[in-house]
Amino acid sequence: MLKRGPETAKAAANFGEGRLPRELIRAYGEVKLAALRSVQRIDMRWRDELFRLIEESLFEIIRGERDEEFPLPLAQGGAGTSIHLNLNEVLAALVTERSGEELETLDTLDTVEDLARYQSTNDTFSAAVNIALLRGLIETEGAVIRLQEKLVALETGYDAYLTTGRTEMQDALPMGVGQLFGSWAGMIERDRWRLSKLAERIREIPLGGTAIGTCFTAPREYVNQATTELRSITGLPLARSQNLPDAVSHKDALAELASGYALAAGNLITIAEDLLYYTSSAVAEFRHPELQWGSSIMPVKVNPVLLEFAKGLAIRVGTSAEAVRLYARESRLQLNAFLPFLYDSLSSAEADLRKALAGMLRFLEEAQVDTDRMEANLAASPALLNALLPRVGYHRLKPLIAEFLVRPPANLQDFQMRAAASLDIAPETMAQWLKPDSLIAAENPNRRRT
Repeated sequence: MLKRGPETAKAAANFGEGRLPRELIRAYGEVKLAALRSVQRIDMRWRDELFRLIEESLFEIIRGERDEEFPLPLAQGGAGTSIHLNLNEVLAALVTERSGEELETLDTLDTVEDLARYQSTNDTFSAAVNIALLRGLIETEGAVIRLQEKLVALETGYDAYLTTGRTEMQDALPMGVGQLFGSWAGMIERDRWRLSKLAERIREIPLGGTAIGTCFTAPREYVNQATTELRSITGLPLARSQNLPDAVSHKDALAELASGYALAAGNLITIAEDLLYYTSSAVAEFRHPELQWGSSIMPVKVNPVLLEFAKGLAIRVGTSAEAVRLYARESRLQLNAFLPFLYDSLSSAEADLRKALAGMLRFLEEAQVDTDRMEANLAASPALLNALLPRVGYHRLKPLIAEFLVRPPANLQDFQMRAAASLDIAPETMAQWLKPDSLIAAENPNRRRT
């Protein structure tokens, strides 16, 4: 391990020990590589041999081989300057280490004059944050897509089955099991759309704006070159902001991303709450997989651990997103000094959301849908009587409710025979009325979400 640089040591003494996230170290290494390559092309500041060592050292940082050299927590003052100087000190030390016996023949590297040339923490750290968040957003969107595709597959697979639709925790009307899955798929479809649009915000970076977005000390050639170089290094569709003072100062775009994550988490909570009801003993229309012991005192008990896991994480996403909103509004004049805190909260929200999405996906892959129990519940429910309203009218149905509640039908066939007899309807006519296509024909069966 390298000897700590003086500024890194001071920051650790001020803020305590920690470890920068791997994603941020990688992104900042890429920003530094793009910046120094651009400096070299414009100024030819270093001899070829020295610049080769600079690049090799940065690749080592980018690959994750020196993560232990970044001991600072994200909870810090100074808008990320400590992180920038930590990177520069590590880079200078690595170049010195690599040069070995050639050190005396190489030019010296100053951590500020050389390694921060045309750069400020305020544009480089902000660019690194956006890169790390953009990669996380792409990964999170992939998790959303996988959940959406699973729900669409279940929508199609259970298209021919009926269940009880409920409003205000009361039985309401019959609905297709496929329609139930499709309603959840619709929410996740909107999450997918929102996250794809948010990528347009996050891909804009302020690299080249230096301290306050005015490009102080940075020549025009560098400002144009640095983002082009960074786009090539990362393989990401990065774009230089067209309003650099705004991009350096204001972080409402990151709060918007946090809101997108919070909305996705809220939708997961909705689905989890529904499924907690459906897996409960009272309804038992879904069966949670038995993944671990449910109790130390009740052997015949299955805890809905995946649903609770997903819901608990989703709640935490919401609290992290609120912290992001509060940090984002702390932009004062030409800088938001709380960007390290903001990134910490937003990356936590992102990580929790991906885990919650994975937990929900696993539940859907391993849970059992009990269509027989759904049919039995529907047969014993007033919901099926409600479905006959267009056929026989409100006033003929109302007297049947008490009769059917006193002695609920055992199954759909029993309901069919009793309802036909009570309403003086031919059994074959009643059977036709109770076919799934007749009960749920309002939904277009050809609409599929992709």
